[in-house]
Amino acid sequence: MRRLVRAGPLVFRDPLLLCGALYLLLWSDASGFLRIGLYAAALHEMGHILVYLALFRRLPVIEVTMTGFCMRTRGQALTRGQTFLLAAAGPGTNALLAAVWAVRMEQYATIRDSAFLAANVLTGAFNLLPIPPLDGAQLAACGWWCLQNNDCISRQNRVQ
Repeated sequence: MRRLVRAGPLVFRDPLLLCGALYLLLWSDASGFLRIGLYAAALHEMGHILVYLALFRRLPVIEVTMTGFCMRTRGQALTRGQTFLLAAAGPGTNALLAAVWAVRMEQYATIRDSAFLAANVLTGAFNLLPIPPLDGAQLAACGWWCLQNNDCISRQNRVQ
């Protein structure tokens, strides 16, 4: 039986297992690189959340599982353009942070800076893989549909 815990717009699946695994991983992370990777993943999701907030003026439901964060949009009427913007927001955030960190590192570089740059590049690139439920699959579907129909913005063409 799966356990769900709700905290506002956050839904935690199997929170005891999640917290236990996260505790053990963070406890054994002497280098701090796992923390940096988790920070990059949280910033990735913040990009999605900010675009969702800008589009709909409310917070989305975020599901936290053992495999990561996922924004629930099922049952919502989204245009292809909105879906594209929402999917591109996370990798776009990671790309922007990586670019800022690359410029910052030209003046002064540390191992932590290099790790943060790498974590953002890897998080953004991994999420661009065209495999559901990753962002790349959503972007590819929207891009393919737009190429076929030459119309991504129209409100009458909603994602099913």
